[in-house]
Amino acid sequence: MSKALVTFVVPTFNKEKFIRQTIQSIHNQTISSWKLIIVDDASSDNTLQIVKEISDPRQTKIIKHEKNQGVCHVLNTALKYVDTKYFVQVDGDDWIEPNLLEIMVSEMEKQSKTIALAYSNTNLWLNRKEKDFFRHVIKRVEFKSKYDFVTYGPMVQPRFYRTECVKEVGGWEIDDPSKGRLMEDRRMLLRLLDNYKFKYIDENLYNLRIHGNNLSSDKNAEMYNVIKKYYTDKALSRWGDGVKARYIGSPNTWKKICLVNEIQATKKKKD
Repeated sequence: MSKALVTFVVPTFNKEKFIRQTIQSIHNQTISSWKLIIVDDASSDNTLQIVKEISDPRQTKIIKHEKNQGVCHVLNTALKYVDTKYFVQVDGDDWIEPNLLEIMVSEMEKQSKTIALAYSNTNLWLNRKEKDFFRHVIKRVEFKSKYDFVTYGPMVQPRFYRTECVKEVGGWEIDDPSKGRLMEDRRMLLRLLDNYKFKYIDENLYNLRIHGNNLSSDKNAEMYNVIKKYYTDKALSRWGDGVKARYIGSPNTWKKICLVNEIQATKKKKD
């Protein structure tokens, strides 16, 4: 077996209904050389038992948190053990296409070290009454600048990271009002955009399942807005271009972001 270039990182918490499909989709990859780290955040159901039952111990490291801490803490735990060039997050209620690893590795190996992340299109599924119903493909966009990402409402999948870049920024920040429990994706990507860029791959490689208990469900919209503002404002301040964010919408809906160059606006008023 050739040396693995990629580690799959699977965060889990009470995913017994879906975790088999998640892990099986990793086992079904067209490239067989990979590693898998599963971090269970103190599940109270049978998630951990299922994981142990179906995982290949030769390729898999299973870690259990004794106390539920939140997804950013889970990912920071996993990051300590990632020793491959790349890693990709696959949530414990989603699954991936068999050729994800093959395509992502091929594309990232062509890129310079300034590319910290690769992502693709997303197949969206709705889970109702124990069945999955295909909705549509979410075709992503290419971000021409870091500000394009700031105003992009959804999140990208899969998040295929260059390991050294994530370690260079210190992993996932946990100083927000949720203490690292929500929005692990945007906070990391904003941090990476300080010094790096992203690569868009126009393939349908990730399957996102909406089942009503997702962290990013509408019931968490108000807290997500708080965290989005917290990390967006921090990023814009770090970038220092005089760009400010304005947040449009009510607190309990998904707010949109528009950007204003405060320096130019002030200058126009004076003129």
